[in-house]
Amino acid sequence: MATSKVLVTGGSGLLGRFVVEALMVDHVVEVLDIKPPSQGVTYHNVDMRDLEAVRAAIAGHERIVHLAGIDDGVDVPDHTYVSVNVQGTWNLLHAAEEQGRVTKVVIASSTAATGLEASAPPRYLPIDEAHPQTPRRTYDLTKQLIERTAESFARRGGIASIVCLRPTLIVRSEKVLEILAELATLSADEGNPGIPVDAPVYGGLPMLRTYVTSRDCAAAFRAALLAETKPYATYLVAARDTLGRVDAIEWVERQFGARPEVRDAGWFATPAASPLDSRAAERDLGWVATDDWPSVIRSAIGQEAHP
Repeated sequence: MATSKVLVTGGSGLLGRFVVEALMVDHVVEVLDIKPPSQGVTYHNVDMRDLEAVRAAIAGHERIVHLAGIDDGVDVPDHTYVSVNVQGTWNLLHAAEEQGRVTKVVIASSTAATGLEASAPPRYLPIDEAHPQTPRRTYDLTKQLIERTAESFARRGGIASIVCLRPTLIVRSEKVLEILAELATLSADEGNPGIPVDAPVYGGLPMLRTYVTSRDCAAAFRAALLAETKPYATYLVAARDTLGRVDAIEWVERQFGARPEVRDAGWFATPAASPLDSRAAERDLGWVATDDWPSVIRSAIGQEAHP
């Protein structure tokens, strides 16, 4: 039996369809997007940059999951990233505050907000929510600005709780073989056989080798929506192990040429532990990633349901 009503912006997207599926178990779900969702739910054809249309779509809702935005790697001008991701988020929160009945908003940020890249190694390991943010790319900057916008609205008190989730690379089942092909290519270059697969190469794995499956990521959004949370909070969303099961500390040292400070050696008792520390989400939201890299591989070769 449906227990609550929720609006999912971007619910027709690559992650959105998983979030909608996870929420449909006990929610009446409506989707706001620029294209129809695959599920048979109420659909609002709205561009997040249209404030009046956003106002109309959120009317009557108390809880919102905000996924709508332009994802990393999409070929659009930088100003479009800013107008859709940042202005769109401001429009949503402004409309929600105006209406005065929205009590919970869960927003998709990203680990990209940290700005960690080849020229910006992590300051310490494992990386937690307090790690400094130093974005350089426009996409990364929009994610940082989304968080600061959300924090500002939370400070004003018109919305009871706003949560920003920071997923890392979201591994979709249809992309696993491509990722395995790239890992096999990289392993061959290092003299290791890897896992031979007949697929195109993925093309650009995350430098820190962090990931989360679509299924686990959707579960995190559901957990954040249902949990009692502070007026404002951010949480990292990542699998407990690394993509390809690399040793995280050794990998980071090899990639950046120096070993960062290790603040919690216990986290790395298992060498393949992720460099991203997701324990805050476990503590506050009751969320733990259930998929690990071996299960992702098994799913790819048909031994279990795809993540």
